[in-house]
Amino acid sequence: MRCKVWKRSLLFLLSVMTLCAVFSACGHTNTKKQNIQFFSMDTIMEITAYGECGKALSLARERIETLDIMLDVTDPNSLVSSLQNGDAVDSDIAIPLQTVQQIAQKTNGALDLTLYPLSAKWGFYSGEYCVPSPKIIQDLLDNRGTWSIEKNRFYCTDGLKPDLGCVAKGYAAQCAAETLRNNGVSSAVLMLGGNVQTLGQKPDGSDWIISVADPRQTDGTVGDLHVGECAVVTSGSYQRNFTQNGRLYHHILDPSTGYPAESGLVSVTVVCKNGTMADALSTALFIIGIDASKALYDQHVFSFDAIFITEEHEIFLTEGLADRFEQTNETYTPFTILR
Repeated sequence: MRCKVWKRSLLFLLSVMTLCAVFSACGHTNTKKQNIQFFSMDTIMEITAYGECGKALSLARERIETLDIMLDVTDPNSLVSSLQNGDAVDSDIAIPLQTVQQIAQKTNGALDLTLYPLSAKWGFYSGEYCVPSPKIIQDLLDNRGTWSIEKNRFYCTDGLKPDLGCVAKGYAAQCAAETLRNNGVSSAVLMLGGNVQTLGQKPDGSDWIISVADPRQTDGTVGDLHVGECAVVTSGSYQRNFTQNGRLYHHILDPSTGYPAESGLVSVTVVCKNGTMADALSTALFIIGIDASKALYDQHVFSFDAIFITEEHEIFLTEGLADRFEQTNETYTPFTILR
């Protein structure tokens, strides 16, 4: 997508993570830290790596920018926009599609990549926001089409443009981290907007510390996550929204209604080894809410942990984060472990 919408929460996350990366090098004067910052996929991105990594950083940026061109649904000439029924697809299309398909099947269609026309009508791509009429919403839902991917071949209703925005940054972060690894980097942190991907541990062997943004005051935080190599992705109603007639509308649409999801949540942060999965799950879990998310967690179909923040200023964690999350914001009730 190409709308130039500044996101204070993302900028804050970048600054916090940069500080974490700097702190990780303290006491290791022989560890060379290199950093690049650039704009891609409609957000500011920053990659920090340790060691002799100038070339690796350039290659990682190039990988992200290539994926941006391929996966941009707003560009009629992009690879994803040009997909036709029966087309064979390479891994850069197949992996995101397969991830969405898997999660959609397990969440009763909560993750839906056919909503591009509806999201565009709401103005979430152009920044020209408006609330569509109920008739327009229903018509767009009724005509969104169907799709599937089987053996790396894409099948769809004629004219369907799959919107991979729910996984694009997560997949890009995962690919960029692998590019760094393949070029000799063993310690790095990648910040792609609300998506964080770590590579290895800090140079001193300790965990990375990732601050979770406060949805009510996005220049603040609710707490810190202590993690090793993984992806940490947040989806929230505070990240892109507008107010009309005194009501706030956010960009995470519920495919069952065509309106912004009303699950009682304001943000979901997913911690997962797989960046593509983390990105997709953060959106799906936000839509289905805590109870359905807990049921999915208990099924062990997908390996993940999550932090849920509710409209009532409550924080809920899955069990795997019980010893990895430190709450720092006392304006929220003490966090609860979902059991």
